[in-house]
Amino acid sequence: MPKKNHSWGVEVGSNAIKAVHLVRQGQDVVLDDFEVVQFKKVLTTPEIDAEQIVQESLSKLLNSRDMRRSNVILSVPGSAAFAKFAKLPPVDPKKIPDIVKFEAVQQIPFPIEQVEWDYQVFPQPDSPDVEVGIFAITKDRVEQFLSSFASVGLPADGLTLSALAVYNAMAYDMDLEDDAQGLILMDIGTVNTDVIITRAGRLWLRTLPIGGNNFTEALVRAFKLSFSKAEKLKREGPTSKYSRQIFQAMRPVFSDLIQEVQRTIGFYQTLDPQAQITKLVGMGSSFRLPGMQKFLRQQLQIEIVRLDTFKKITAEQRRAADFSEHTVSLATAYGLALQGLGLERVHANILPAAAIKQRVWRKKQPWFAVAAAMMVVASSVAWLRLQIDKSQFNAALKESQSRIESTMSRANQYVGQWRSLEGGADPRRRIENLRRILDYRELWPMVLQDITQAAKSMQTQPELLESNYQAIQEIPRSQRRRVYVEEVTAQYQFQSQDARPGHQRPPGLQTMTTDQIWGTADKTSTTDTPVSPPAFVITLKGSTPYRDGPKLISQSFIKWLEDHRQQAGRPYRVVVTKGALRRIEKMREADLRSQNDRDADTPASRRQASNQRRQNADLVIDRETMDLLLPSHPLAEEPRVGDWTFEIQWTIELLRPEAVRQVQGLAS
Repeated sequence: MPKKNHSWGVEVGSNAIKAVHLVRQGQDVVLDDFEVVQFKKVLTTPEIDAEQIVQESLSKLLNSRDMRRSNVILSVPGSAAFAKFAKLPPVDPKKIPDIVKFEAVQQIPFPIEQVEWDYQVFPQPDSPDVEVGIFAITKDRVEQFLSSFASVGLPADGLTLSALAVYNAMAYDMDLEDDAQGLILMDIGTVNTDVIITRAGRLWLRTLPIGGNNFTEALVRAFKLSFSKAEKLKREGPTSKYSRQIFQAMRPVFSDLIQEVQRTIGFYQTLDPQAQITKLVGMGSSFRLPGMQKFLRQQLQIEIVRLDTFKKITAEQRRAADFSEHTVSLATAYGLALQGLGLERVHANILPAAAIKQRVWRKKQPWFAVAAAMMVVASSVAWLRLQIDKSQFNAALKESQSRIESTMSRANQYVGQWRSLEGGADPRRRIENLRRILDYRELWPMVLQDITQAAKSMQTQPELLESNYQAIQEIPRSQRRRVYVEEVTAQYQFQSQDARPGHQRPPGLQTMTTDQIWGTADKTSTTDTPVSPPAFVITLKGSTPYRDGPKLISQSFIKWLEDHRQQAGRPYRVVVTKGALRRIEKMREADLRSQNDRDADTPASRRQASNQRRQNADLVIDRETMDLLLPSHPLAEEPRVGDWTFEIQWTIELLRPEAVRQVQGLAS
């Protein structure tokens, strides 16, 4: 990105385009200009051309502001991008990029060649471990997002996540120190809410599926209004005489937001048990809703502050009132402009490399004329030299023509001999293929056996393993140390030697040998990038009624897998990463209703209901007879609200075929 002392930060939201222009004067940063271009309608309004509205608003902004001579930094919403935080083992700093790339391939849920990504390293002074944040977005989304800017002729110098821009703005404006304790930054957008938790110079973020639109839709349902009128009523809520009724209509959305925030805080504290959340700074236009601060303060029991002013930048006097009105929603644009000046805490630029090169290329165009003239002179001299060399070459070629023809004849003979030898079939390949038929035949029964043993490691009450349902019901549901496995899936992953940098597959090779599949992963590697052995990523989904589900899963089920990474008689080794527990959350009544609705609306259920109606026309069975014919499970009627649903993921790396044959007693 070109170095400049002035930068524009531009955020395209669902309600407006917000732009902030900062100028660096020595060590100080000055607010030079800002603009908020409101859309005619919210972009999420049904049946509108959102892309056309954005392009028209961008054209309006460019007609009043000259942005082409400054750095321009843009943002994408957190819901459109991917953010993952991971801890790396102690390693030489020079090897961190390679390890991060390997981690990115594992963590990003898309092929790495289909995404634009960047990362940020968070050093920990008191620990040898290295924490890294990985940020990515698919190339299709980037192209779609940048198309509106390209259509109005506004090139970008950087692209980052809106949540990172908010963090950069607050870290600079609030002078967040490395020893800061438990601060939450919450930016409520139109569709989603970004929650950023920062402590000790690090950050963690999550995007919640609740935004301003949810409050608007609550007003639509409560007062029977159109979406546009409900949006207007929501904006006028703080000053309306019906603010109390408006708050009551939106109260269910407030409750959902509080539950998501509490769940987020609880999950973060499992990652950082020493964190003490003491303060929440709220921003976004929806934070002005009546009762928002009071409700959050009562439910979270922490200090709630709304972002009404910035400490380090102010607008000139004639626009001070306008700037103060929009301050609550300008944090993202503020952080983007800071990144354009190089004052960001977290640097993540997910702009395509081609777009960056094009931007730099355009800024160097004034120098092209001089360079072109010098190239003409240099080309003329080179052309003259070429003619001289060509003449000398032709003379030498005539003298050596006979020797060249003789050499070519011998070469053609050797090529013919080589092709005749190459056509013969090698029986070793067929023998090896036959040997492979029995490799890994015991793999899946052993994986299922691992799952069974891990489930038994939770000190399950003996009554739960029998069919005495009365004894089971005597145990309170929340005290049953048991898991229910609902789904087990496996995804094969394999990086062949062909994927290694600088490797070319030999021509004519139809079947890969064992050494080519495993490379040097199980041997002493002579390269900097050893090949990963073939592996399966196992994903297990299930539920448990135990009251402390996260502790039960982590300290029993997952711990068993960690303690039995490599067992005798197993043709594989178990790899459990720190993020093995990918998801665990309590089941709500709404989740059960939606699941029952889905189960009741399958094609099979509809056919069964149709057949049942036809049978009922000729046959009437009383309830007692039906219960005898189709008895229900004694535990089926127990309420599942409060049960934990979870998702665990680990990897099994396959051993070399030679080792597998020794395990199965098939070695020659």
